[in-house]
Amino acid sequence: MVTGAMGAGKSTLIRSLPERGVFTPPPDVPEMFLDNACSCQGQQFYEIDEPTALGGRWIDWLGAANAFLLVADAEAGPTAVESLLARLILVSAETPCLLVVSRWSGGRRNAWQLPGVVAVELLSPGTVLDEERALAQPEEMERILTRLQLLEAA
Repeated sequence: MVTGAMGAGKSTLIRSLPERGVFTPPPDVPEMFLDNACSCQGQQFYEIDEPTALGGRWIDWLGAANAFLLVADAEAGPTAVESLLARLILVSAETPCLLVVSRWSGGRRNAWQLPGVVAVELLSPGTVLDEERALAQPEEMERILTRLQLLEAA
């Protein structure tokens, strides 16, 4: 599951996946409308914005995730993800959380090592397509996918 604040870069992450196949919803979850969902390399990706993830209607979708990709905007700082991270841990403490810091231009990486986060990956600003869309660098996406596969296998 890909989640984070509005404008953090969730859609950019999903849009930048090297392949986008058909999404298969997890079993035993209520039918919901997903803005952005696909499969890639045998993994299912679905985007849930922070306000939605903090609510109660999507609790089954949070619990069905094999891993959380928590996307944060580097400029917002680590404190910006604390409430959402706490919610993810409360709902499913055993689900690994990969924190993806988007629009990274440098700074202290260790500031992002938060309790409950098993790994941190950085995304550079990428390529801007227009005022609302961007693409991440392919090598960064491959690195994130590899890390995600390792987390899910553990």
